[in-house]
Amino acid sequence: MKRVFNTAIGAGCKRPSCLMLYSCVLLFFSLHIPVSASELQTVPLLIRELRNDSGEVVPIREDIRQLLAYFEREAHLRFEIRYYPMNRLLSNAKAGEGIVFGLSKTSERLHSLRFSEPIYANYVWLVTRQDADISFNEIGDLKGKTIGVVRGVSYGDEFEQQKHSMFTVEDDASSYVARLRKLTSKRMDIMLFGDRRSDPKEVELYLRKLQQLDQTRPPEKSETEFKVLNKPLRNDELHFAAALHKHDAVMDQLNKAILTGKTSGELKRILLPPK
Repeated sequence: MKRVFNTAIGAGCKRPSCLMLYSCVLLFFSLHIPVSASELQTVPLLIRELRNDSGEVVPIREDIRQLLAYFEREAHLRFEIRYYPMNRLLSNAKAGEGIVFGLSKTSERLHSLRFSEPIYANYVWLVTRQDADISFNEIGDLKGKTIGVVRGVSYGDEFEQQKHSMFTVEDDASSYVARLRKLTSKRMDIMLFGDRRSDPKEVELYLRKLQQLDQTRPPEKSETEFKVLNKPLRNDELHFAAALHKHDAVMDQLNKAILTGKTSGELKRILLPPK
C-alpha cells in the first residue's frame, strides 16, 4: 500500500487531496504497528509485600496480575515489580525509585507524593472474635480497644488522629493467618482487613479460605471462631503514586489508562468478573 501511494506522488500527484490521503494512510499504519518489548519503557513498580505464616512473600493475586497487564498494554509500559514492607516502600517512593501501586491518600502523604486517579476501592473491614460483644457505627465505638493493623499501613486521617489516644494500635506483620491467630488468642480485640468484597459474609469466607490454604498447619478450631462486622471502617480508594515532580510522564500515561478502562468497562470486568 505504501509503495502504491509513493508511486502516485512520484508520478506528479501533488494535489492537496492526494497529499492528505497519503498522510492519512501513513498515520493509519503507524498507529497499528505493535510496539516491541524492547521499545517499552521499563518502570519500577513498588508493591507492598504480603507474607504467609512461613515468612514467604505471597504472589500477587490473579485479578491484580491481570490489572497490571492491562496498564502495561494501555500505557505502553513494562513493570519491574519490586516488593517492600510498607515503611520501606514509602521511603523508596519518596526518594523517586518508582511508581507505587495500590496506595491510599492521606494528608501527610500528599505533601510528598503525587496520586493518580483512583483505580479501585477497598473496604476496610473490622474482624472480631466470635464471642466478642463489639459493634461498630462510628470511630467512637473503638474506644479502649486494641486494634491490629499492618505495620506502616494508613487507615485514613481520622483513624491516624485517634490511635494511641482513643484506642491502642497493635502493629503487625502482613500475614493474615498469623494476625487471625493473634485475634482469636485474645492478643487484640479487632483486626483490620482490606478487601474489595462488599459483603462481610463473603469476606469472612475468604479469610477462612486463607486459613485453609496456609501450608504451615491446619487451623485449630479456636482459630476459626471469628466474625466480620457488618459495617466497614471506611471505603478506601487506591491509586498509583510517585514522588512529587518525578515520573510525571508515566503518571500521565497511567491516568489516561485509568480513565480509558473505566469508560470502556475494562477495569470493572477485570476486578469484578461475573460469578
